[in-house]
Amino acid sequence: MRAESEQRFPSKIDWWLPVFIGAVMLAAPVSIALTAKHKPIESSTIAILAVSLALPAALIVWVFKNTVYVISGNDLTILCGPTDTHIAIDSITRIEGGSGGGGLGSAPALSLSRISIHYGSYGEILISPEDRRGFIHAILAKAPNVALQDLDEYR
Repeated sequence: MRAESEQRFPSKIDWWLPVFIGAVMLAAPVSIALTAKHKPIESSTIAILAVSLALPAALIVWVFKNTVYVISGNDLTILCGPTDTHIAIDSITRIEGGSGGGGLGSAPALSLSRISIHYGSYGEILISPEDRRGFIHAILAKAPNVALQDLDEYR
């Protein structure tokens, strides 16, 4: 039996997110550089600063490169950096857009242009596929009874 091919949908990335994260990450070295005008910087301070910047930077790059939604067989796998979530596609009951799919809550999404996937009895997860139309059509191809709320243009 031939295995079904997987479909990968990368997360949409809002332009301001890397700018904001970069500004936050540069705050510490800038403040240390400004302090250096008045007091010399020790080599141990530079080493601590380098490590404290490198580790979070590596995690952020991992999240940005690996936030993707994979449809394979009857499984939706949501990858975000070191985490993954598996949802059986036949357990998805509703996909919601509009105000229900937005919000500032933590989610495996790199954009505020989100959709909400409702699954099982109470499960819900926010995602932001760059190709929203393709993602919704891929889900509907496997589970045509999934309800769309505030997404009628995708039916």
